[in-house]
Amino acid sequence: MPYEPTSLYSEIIENLFMGGTDDNDVIHLPANPYTRRDDLPFDSIVTMYAWARPADWKVQEYRYGVPDARISDMDLSRLRQAVNWGFKQWKKGDRVLVRCQAGLNRSGLVTALILMKSGLSAEDAIKTIRKNRADIALFNEHYVRWLMTEGEEFVNQPSSDLPISA
Repeated sequence: MPYEPTSLYSEIIENLFMGGTDDNDVIHLPANPYTRRDDLPFDSIVTMYAWARPADWKVQEYRYGVPDARISDMDLSRLRQAVNWGFKQWKKGDRVLVRCQAGLNRSGLVTALILMKSGLSAEDAIKTIRKNRADIALFNEHYVRWLMTEGEEFVNQPSSDLPISA
């Protein structure tokens, strides 16, 4: 596997993809409303980058924009909702993309947790991501340490898929 990603997204295991956001596919740049991205073959997308444009027509999306920093910068209940939604969509047969900005850390964190929910250890999930995305994937040491020490407990905690009411 190359050191850096050579494509916008990579298939990590069957129907589960990890990727980034094209430099021009962000909300602060003008968009052509008549141009659609029909080349992205996904049924569902988990977006962890706040400035990414929404998924295109006929694609379900779950958005939770967070900085690429520390786990403590995230609301873990919302992270769990993103992971559970992506896992559920993937298990029902959808082609699921988990994306962030560069397609390395935030998307790697969620993808690793989905893989762990499916039975992989944290170590095997990280190895699988690096093998199929890029050697540099999940270089955020805070995420890796958290996955190795707390990730298994996180994915095995019971949770509700009910939305949080205001």
